[in-house]
Amino acid sequence: MGLKTILLLGITMIILIFTAVNLSNFLYKDLYGVENASPSITTNEPNKVVVLKVGEPITSSNIKIVVEKILRTQKIKGNMGYRKIKDNETFIVVKVKIENLRKNVSYYISNMDFFLLDDKGRKYDCEMNVLDLKHALTITTIPPKESIEGYIIYKIPKDVKVVKICYTFRNIQNIFDSCMAIWEENMSDIPYVDEISP
Repeated sequence: MGLKTILLLGITMIILIFTAVNLSNFLYKDLYGVENASPSITTNEPNKVVVLKVGEPITSSNIKIVVEKILRTQKIKGNMGYRKIKDNETFIVVKVKIENLRKNVSYYISNMDFFLLDDKGRKYDCEMNVLDLKHALTITTIPPKESIEGYIIYKIPKDVKVVKICYTFRNIQNIFDSCMAIWEENMSDIPYVDEISP
């Protein structure tokens, strides 16, 4: 077998894997109404949804993640001043901790890997204009056997009754993980603080 043939086979395999992952995500969204967010917590059950409480960790073959706390506020102050918000909105501030369990390989994670669902099924992506906050989670490299902590911020309507912080394990680093982690909290149980400057 020539080098060109081996390279062609390798590229074909990569394309097939990505196609299978995308097809799986499409089918999951069609069945459950949300995109597949996948952790694999010591279980091989496909498309399993694991609902957790704040403070409960979930572990895959590569990482361990926990939503340590959730706060709500009307004021967030960063290095570039205060963030504006409408009267009918509130900020949800989520503190996460991610541990890289791999021995020799770094793990890449971002605030964009997480999303928020509310009790009406609406999806919210993280705020991107808060990255000047001292401890905001951004695109981060976690060295082997190390961990990081950071804040992810969402802006949602005040009438939301339940927030669900979701993480998708299935990505280029976790191709075979297919379980969704959801940290769920009632808005009435989320502590309110006057101002946050994490």
